[in-house]
Amino acid sequence: MRGSGAGCRGGLGRGLRGILAAATALVLAGCGAAAVPDDPDPQPQSGGTLTVGVEASWVSLDPLRATTYVSYSVLLTMYEQLFDLTAEGEVVPNLATGYEVSEDGLTYTVALREDVEFQDGEPFDADAVVTNVDRMRDPANGCSCLGEMGMLEDVRAKDPHTVEFLLNRPHAGFPTAVLASAPGMMASPAAIEASGGDLGANPVGTGPFQLVSEVADSSVRMEAWEGYRDPERPYLDGVEFRVIADTDSRYSSLASTSIDVADNVAHSWVSDAELDPSIRLDPQGAVGSSFVMFNTAEGRPLADSDARRAACMALDTELMDEVFYGGTRLTGQESPFPTGSAWDMGQVEGYPRFDQEGARSLVDELGGLSFDLQISANPENTRTAQAIEAQWRTVGIDARIRPTDQPTLVENAFAHDFDALLYRWRGAMDPDGNVNRWFNSALATPDAPSSNYNLVSDEELDGLMLAAAAERDPQARMEKYREVSLKLAEITPYCYLWGADWMRMSLVNVHGIPARPDNIMLLRDAYKVE
Repeated sequence: MRGSGAGCRGGLGRGLRGILAAATALVLAGCGAAAVPDDPDPQPQSGGTLTVGVEASWVSLDPLRATTYVSYSVLLTMYEQLFDLTAEGEVVPNLATGYEVSEDGLTYTVALREDVEFQDGEPFDADAVVTNVDRMRDPANGCSCLGEMGMLEDVRAKDPHTVEFLLNRPHAGFPTAVLASAPGMMASPAAIEASGGDLGANPVGTGPFQLVSEVADSSVRMEAWEGYRDPERPYLDGVEFRVIADTDSRYSSLASTSIDVADNVAHSWVSDAELDPSIRLDPQGAVGSSFVMFNTAEGRPLADSDARRAACMALDTELMDEVFYGGTRLTGQESPFPTGSAWDMGQVEGYPRFDQEGARSLVDELGGLSFDLQISANPENTRTAQAIEAQWRTVGIDARIRPTDQPTLVENAFAHDFDALLYRWRGAMDPDGNVNRWFNSALATPDAPSSNYNLVSDEELDGLMLAAAAERDPQARMEKYREVSLKLAEITPYCYLWGADWMRMSLVNVHGIPARPDNIMLLRDAYKVE
């Protein structure tokens, strides 16, 4: 049931549908809204502080640790990347002015801007790029981006404003996967050296804002940097990111104008927001995925692929979507490429679809199945986990929900310290970023953190991923990634729930936050009309 601006929700039914509905029951009071000025075609204005309510804390203020949506949004106020992405996912220059690629696809030559310096006065040049990229690709530093950088053999300063990236194999998506992602995020070499290996306490980039204060797991405040390369920007005097873990509280904070932007608000609030003239809805699309992932290592409860398939076959994602989200989620995903994305594979032969009887039969053959399900502790994840646990229980699977905070969940994933884990991936703009970083056998390191969380190790899959990444023809590349998807359906490292579509809501006087296919929030051009 949905109401208007100050609505409350509740529900109690019978059977599985009743269990799911009961899990959604929340009480929320005091959901008032205050009017703010609205101009449909405003001119940019300078001044003011933008307060953003986010779902969880950032992992770190060091690009080396960039993993989550929130982390990227916070980091990209202070740091900038060599290249950026358009709303369509195309690579465009940012700190770089362009690139050329050799005929064999093994050398990318990148030209840099010459009018940029870091916030500590250090020059941004080719040597700075080499320092940053070498730091990112050094396995000893444990960057979450190592999975994207396996193709990089070396990086060299050709001259003060030109960098050569030498690859050990062709990779058609290298600019997107590396130069427009975390490895392309530039920090001051002097700050890197002074940090002793952790920039989190003193982040120094080239971005439009610089750090004022950070309260761990609570808030981070930045102020406009007067030395920014564009004298007209940023328009804002400052930005504050405020952790408001409960999605209903994020919405009520926005409706009362306590914050200016509420990031990732539950779809259940859409009808309320549509009736509130002070709020604008900014849906961000579905380039990511929400899924349950499994640790496939020997000795783990889900090491047997039949156990993983049983867990997937027990889940009715369409029913969960209907009960929780009114059928608004993009369900039906059967590959690492989300429904509705440019690389959507649709149905994939061999993927374990909803079949309770088949799941129960597999569990019986296994002699039972019991494991822990880790989740990031917030109401939406809790409801989803309770629904999953209830459906598993009906086929004889004994799952215990283990809630934790989001940074710890991410750490446990990298350390392979889980049986099953409810996870959300923001999605990569190049398809290789949705598979290679997750399933490359070279990253299946049980005793060392890596982005191959599941510890999948399969030589055939490795070969399929390498061939797909090297292919330049878009149609041929699509077919090669379908082969990858077929192999992953056989391995079953994930149960896909739905696209991780992102509902951002803002007060109507907030402007200049561009739509991005990866849902990351860029505030360089943001402004408020008072």
